[in-house]
Amino acid sequence: MEKDNNQNVVPSNTEPKDKEKTNETVPEFTPEQQDYIDRIVSGIKNENKQKLEEVTKDNSKKINDEVQKQLEERERRAKMSAEEKAADDLKKLQEQNNRLAEQLENRERIDFGRSIAEKYNIPSTMVTRLIGSTNEETEQLMKSFADDYTKAVQAGIDKRLAGTQQPQTGSTVSVDDTKKLSELSLDEQTKLYKENPSLYNQLASR
Repeated sequence: MEKDNNQNVVPSNTEPKDKEKTNETVPEFTPEQQDYIDRIVSGIKNENKQKLEEVTKDNSKKINDEVQKQLEERERRAKMSAEEKAADDLKKLQEQNNRLAEQLENRERIDFGRSIAEKYNIPSTMVTRLIGSTNEETEQLMKSFADDYTKAVQAGIDKRLAGTQQPQTGSTVSVDDTKKLSELSLDEQTKLYKENPSLYNQLASR
């Protein structure tokens, strides 16, 4: 019995799935457009290259300066006696302690300033700008700022109210009691009814 040669035959003309999209068109540029795009890309590359060179140069300079500084310090220390080295170390330690004490004092003044700012309803963003050399100076600066700020706000409110205030009319009406109600204008009748009902009724009865 002959075997069926057509069984399990895989078609040889199948294509990968990524080739199924054959209808997509690739945009084409005119030579002028392509030249313009190339110039833009080239400019961006040159700009980035220049920035990278500047950063690299700056970092290299900082590294070289630090290395040179350390070499000079070692050379300076090498020429010192033991007593001079000890005195130099003590001086550096004192300078470091002074810097730490100054930082601590500044932090304490800022903390104090925050508490005073809360007392006078001053925005937290203004605290560091109103810190004085002492706590007393800090409180005085913040109090003055709070007073000036309050006055400025009140002046703005007063100005706005003055611009929107309506002119007031007289609150009373003068009417001759010998007249008839019909001889009065509508506004006069309305005011008379509100302010003097008895006279209104008297004129209305005539």
